[in-house]
This record gives sequence, structure tokens and C-alpha cells, in this order.
Amino acid sequence: MLKIGQVVVLSLISSLVWAQIPDLKLPISKYGLPVVKGVRTYKAIVKSDPENQLIDLRDIIPDAKYDVRYSTTNNLLGRVLYPTADVFMRKPAAMALRQVQENLKQLGYGLVFHDGYRPYEITVVFYEEIKDTTYVADPHKGSRHNRGMAIDLSMYDLKSGEIVEMPSGYDETTVRSHHDYMDASPEALQNRQILKDAMLDVGFEIYPYEWWHYDYKGWEQCYTYDIWHKKLKKVNKKLFRKSK
Repeated sequence: MLKIGQVVVLSLISSLVWAQIPDLKLPISKYGLPVVKGVRTYKAIVKSDPENQLIDLRDIIPDAKYDVRYSTTNNLLGRVLYPTADVFMRKPAAMALRQVQENLKQLGYGLVFHDGYRPYEITVVFYEEIKDTTYVADPHKGSRHNRGMAIDLSMYDLKSGEIVEMPSGYDETTVRSHHDYMDASPEALQNRQILKDAMLDVGFEIYPYEWWHYDYKGWEQCYTYDIWHKKLKKVNKKLFRKSK
């Protein structure tokens, strides 16, 4: 039999989850995961809770650098995966990143964005070609990127405009990418720590195996999206005149 305190906790958990789920029937992927595929469903979800909006980071952080590798051949699979070089994030995570940018400016750095929201379709491609869930997400569960709650990023020096040194390259699948890897230059280790401190301060969490990957708190209660960035731009213009 549940005690009163346990009932309260369970009720809070239930309300958090159901607050994110309007009475909508979502299509199920071939891996058994419900996903938001159509813009009509996306509109309904955002209207029910504006926090579900996927925001174009260029609209709110125009002074960051955008090096979207998946829109080029310079990536893990060696081919173009995104038709556009866009970086979107769910609204709370996007606002937190804007604060990180402002905080880092005081230290002489700016953010470099490699990837944010990732359509579920791409997670399936990664999994089926790589199948190592240390570095790619399991499509049975979906990626935090698919929820707009994970960001891949680095920093640049405001004075020189150059990307700072880190212990490994972006998307490198070796131990050099791990947060506990220490056999790097003092400068690289310091830069990794500066980025880590700035991200943790606003509610992001590390992914132990990739220094560039951070997850925003509360990702577990968010939808998995499978809508391309170009469609998101169009529907957001109809839903919101201007992102704040």
C-alpha cells in the first residue's frame, strides 16, 4: 500500500508527463517509438505548451559560429545528411544557451554550434550504419537530439575568431573524446573545463563519452520529433511573429 508521500510523488511525476502529452495519436516508428512527424501535430503540441517550440538558434544567438558538419561531407558518415545548415533547440534549452553565450563573452569566448535538434530519421541512419550506441543513439529510445534537448558545441576566441583547442576533434570516436581523458595539452583541458562549467551553470549535463555533447534537464518528458528544419522554419513563422 502506498504512503501519502509516495502518492504525492507519483502524482507529480504523472502530471509532468501528461502535461507534455495532449490527446494526440502519434505514429510509431519501426523501432516502436512514438514520434511527432507532421507539422499539424507540431502546431497542436506547441499551442498546448509554447515550451515545446523548436527555436532557430540563429534568431536568438546570431553572434555564435555555426559549423553544422552534417550539412557537409565533413562528418562521421562522410556524406551530406542535412539539406540545410540549421541548428534548432527546444525553447528552454535555447534560452539557456543564449545565457551561456553571454556568460562566456565575459571570459573572451563565444559558442560554436555543430548540431542541435536532429530529426529522428537521421538517428535511425546513424544506428543502422554504425550500431555502436556509445556514440550514436538507440532508435528504440530515440536521441536527446531528437527532442531538441541536446547540443553539440565548442568555443571560439572572440579576439582571434579561431576555434579553441580541445582534447579531440568533434565527433571523434576515441577515448580522447571522453570527459575523463587527461592526456591532452593544458590549454585543451582548460578549454574543455571552461565550456563544461558554463554549461552546467545553466542546467545542462555532460555526456561522459563526448566533451562536445550536453543534454538539457527535463529531456525525459519531451517529444521525439521527426520534422526537417526547413518545415520548422515555415511553421514557426505562422505560429510566432518573433522568437523571444
